[in-house]
Parts: sequence; structure tokens; C-alpha cells
Amino acid sequence: MSLRTRILGLTVGAAAAVLLLFSVPLVLLLQQSATEQVRQNATDVAQGVADYVSAGSVDTDSMRDYVARVNDREDAFPVEVVLADGTSIGAPVPGLDENDPDGDGRGVGADADADGDGDGFDADGDGDSGYGDLRPTSDAQVRAVDGGELVLIQVPSREGTVTVAAFAPDSAARHTVEERLLLLGGAGLVLLVLAAVAGELVARRLVRHLTAAAETADLLGEGDLTARVPDEGPEEVRRVGAALNRLAGRIDELLAAERETVADLSHRLRTPLTAVRLDVESLPESERKTELEEHLAQLERTLTAVIHAARRPQREGAHPRCDAVGLTRDRFEFWAPLAEDQGRDVTLSLPQGPVEVRCAEADLAAALDALLENAVAHTAEGTAIAVELAVGADGMTTLDVRDRGPGVPPTAVGRGRSDRGSTGLGLDIARACAEASGGRLELVAFEGWSAVRMVLGSP
Repeated sequence: MSLRTRILGLTVGAAAAVLLLFSVPLVLLLQQSATEQVRQNATDVAQGVADYVSAGSVDTDSMRDYVARVNDREDAFPVEVVLADGTSIGAPVPGLDENDPDGDGRGVGADADADGDGDGFDADGDGDSGYGDLRPTSDAQVRAVDGGELVLIQVPSREGTVTVAAFAPDSAARHTVEERLLLLGGAGLVLLVLAAVAGELVARRLVRHLTAAAETADLLGEGDLTARVPDEGPEEVRRVGAALNRLAGRIDELLAAERETVADLSHRLRTPLTAVRLDVESLPESERKTELEEHLAQLERTLTAVIHAARRPQREGAHPRCDAVGLTRDRFEFWAPLAEDQGRDVTLSLPQGPVEVRCAEADLAAALDALLENAVAHTAEGTAIAVELAVGADGMTTLDVRDRGPGVPPTAVGRGRSDRGSTGLGLDIARACAEASGGRLELVAFEGWSAVRMVLGSP
């Protein structure tokens, strides 16, 4: 999982956890608030009908029409009016019968006329309600019943107490809670989106600087020692970049010192090597002298190659690459005239288009030259030579240098070993090149051909 994904997940997860912690008490508060609101609405409806009944001069038919209109409203709560004689007007209200234990239709407030004069709720017995001809009403009483709450208000009359009942269903409270939860859920979703956007912005800023440091490290690994990390980003990232820049500078210094040391050592070896050559040339002509001169020539070539490698102007780095097709064609054309002068049949087989391998161009050229030189030097004139480059199904590239000679024994692949009187460095150069690319060196024989095969890795 990437750092960017981790930061984004942490931000959104933290925001979701906070919302979840607040949601539990918030739902309880919403439930309580919705219940109280529904109860208050039902009380307001009952109080309005009770005020209408308290006028006293309203006949039964008019009251019936009024209560029916109240119940026909979309947001109305069921209202039922029980007259003093037990007549019920309006919609049946659940649980109302449970509040009339004596069955006389007088309801819970029938005995509220303390002075017994029939005017009801006259506390001081003077028959004055304080509102002119309007009769007093009792305070709203709320009772829990199945499916909701029952709101009761009593209105006294000459005939007895009139009960006004309104039902506040639990479904109305749930509906209110659901509406509010939808709004809060939408707000929570918006907060999560904002948290995700904020986390994405922070992650991009941080990851951008870390990506720049990683890209610089890749360039250093590929040999570009001039690459440096920009001094940007948070303090911790800047510290990593500064440490990487110091490491790159130190590597450059060490490589420069290494190249100069090797070159200086190689030049120092030239003086005793020249003295040895002069001593060999002063010897009388013999087979031993010729052999010593060949060894000295090989040693000088090796020393020259070491100096050139040590003073390469550019380093290939840990991941070099080159086009094996173009380089093989170039080296084959270099050796082809010599082979033809010796009467050899030479063939070249290459795939169409370029084929990149994980080798430095100079290293692959030196390995191919060494194999072609071995084929020319250690087979009789007129022996056929073939070079074939092919890409295998596993993505590895095979480079064969074949000849019709006796072949190379397996013991010759070891470093500096040969059974042909040479130093054996040719096969060692090819082996080192193949292994550095992630491949290997093989000795194969088929259909009269003996071949040295370099298996090269892709970049």
C-alpha cells in the first residue's frame, strides 16, 4: 500500500470515527427532540379544538364539522371530542377508552368542578374564567398508549365535562427523526468528502517531495552522479534529501579517487613492464622468447584496457543498457575481413529491430571481441565462424559465437584458465559481462558447431 493511500485512509478513517462517536448521542437527542416536537404539535391541535369548544355556544353539528376539518389536514393529528353525554365526535383516538374508567363519558377531568356549580375549573367559585364568556380549560395531560402518546384537555360545561383528545403517533416522531438523519447523513458525507480532499492535498504535497527524492536515487543508481534532490518539502523530507545529496557527492569523490588510483597504478606498471620487454628482446631467438613476447603483448593490452576503463568519462551506473543488434553488427564487420582473408565462411544472424540488453556498450564490445579473437586464433584457417543473436521466450537475449573447431572444454571457463596457451582472460571477460547483466556464460555444442553462448539480461 502506497504512502499516499495510507494518508488518505488515515484522514478519512479519523473523520469517520469522529462522526461515529458523535452520531450516537446525536441520534438520542434527535429522538428526544422529535418526540417532544410531535407531542407539542399534538398539544397545540388539542388546545385549538379545546378553545373552540370553550366558546360554549357552539352546537353539536358545527363542532362536528370543525373537528372533521381539523382531521382532514395533511399534517393533522387525530382529534376526538367526547361530549358530556358520552357522544364522540371526530376520529377514534387509540387509548381514549382506557382513560374513562367509569364509562360515563366524562373523562379524567369530570370531577374538576371544585365548587360544584357546573361552570368547571372555577378555582375561586366566582364563575369568572377571566376571558369573558369563554370557559376555562384544563392543562394538557399526556399519557403513553400503544403506538404513541395521548394528549387530553378537559373543558367544563353546564352539562358536564367535555374531553378533547389528540393522538401523537410514534410514526410521526420516527419520520421526523429519519428526515433529520438524512440531512445529518448528507452533512456527514460532505465532511468525509472534505476530509478526503484535504487528505489528498496533504498526501500529494508530501508524496511529491518523496517521489523527487526517489527519482534522484534512481538517477544516482543509473550512474548520473550530478542528480540532486531539491531542497523543498517538510523538514523531515528536506533532511532525507540533504543526506542523499551528501551521499551522492561522496560517491562521486570516491569514484574519482578510484579512477585516478587505478590509472596511476597502471602507469606505474608500465615502467617495469618496459624493462621486462627490453630484457626479453635481448634474449637470443628461440621458441621461449616468442612465447614471452606474446605474454608481454597480452599483458600490455590488458593494462591498456584497465587504463581506458578507469578513465571513462561517464559511468554506466547500476543499470547500463545498449543495443545488442547494432553493436554485434559493428564488431562482426570489424572481424569479417580478417576471417575472409583466412578463407573462413562467416555468417551473421540478427533479429529485426534493436534489442536492448543490460550491458555497457564498451563491456559488451570487449566481450564480443574476445570471443571472436578466440575463434580466429584457436581454430585452423578455413574453419567456419558464425555469430547469432536471438531473444528467448523468457526475455533473455542469447549471443552465440560459433565455430567448426574442436570446441572449448568446460574447464576453460574459470578465471584466467586456458588449455590453448593463452591467459584465458577472453572467456573471463565474456563471463563477467554476462553475469553483470543478470545472465550467464554457457558452452554448447550441436550439429558440428561448438559455441560460446552469452545469455544477457534485459534492462
